[in-house]
Amino acid sequence: MKTNESHKEDLELMQLVARRDIAAYRKLIGKYLNYSVRFAERMVGDYGAAEDIAQETALKIWNEAPRWQPKAKFSTWLYQILLNACIDYKRKKRPVSLPDADALYDESPGAAEMAMAKEQAATVKRALAKLPGRQRAALVLCYYEEMSNQKAAEIMEINIGTLQQLLFRARQNLKELLEESGL
Repeated sequence: MKTNESHKEDLELMQLVARRDIAAYRKLIGKYLNYSVRFAERMVGDYGAAEDIAQETALKIWNEAPRWQPKAKFSTWLYQILLNACIDYKRKKRPVSLPDADALYDESPGAAEMAMAKEQAATVKRALAKLPGRQRAALVLCYYEEMSNQKAAEIMEINIGTLQQLLFRARQNLKELLEESGL
């Protein structure tokens, strides 16, 4: 589906949702649910919490639909809600420790490489979690969600220059954190 067609469909669906059309709501939420959970998991580092955040976001969309004004694309508005929900979650939540690499070890062929890859992924995840929220959000939007800088800046409600500064600092900080952990 083309971007303009998707935007038009989202607009039509939101107009129906504003009139409390359940089928339109289900279709709209279904379209973005996987993206929402994936984004939230990368932001908070916990799949269960990400599902809860996505569900809260879906509920907020239902509640706010009658007042929604299409100033930006629906997807931009959705990511703004998700980002704020993730930031709120991180403010309330204490970090949870991840299992040691030894707990991941298996004797089967290729297991050592898989365990190392899992440990590296966990190290990157821990380092990402240590970044300030705005830096983490910029990295997740631009690199994990593969959004353009313009789209990420819109979602974060900042200008492109500020986003680029956040990305620069985030990459520097992430590099330092990974070097400290031996990667």
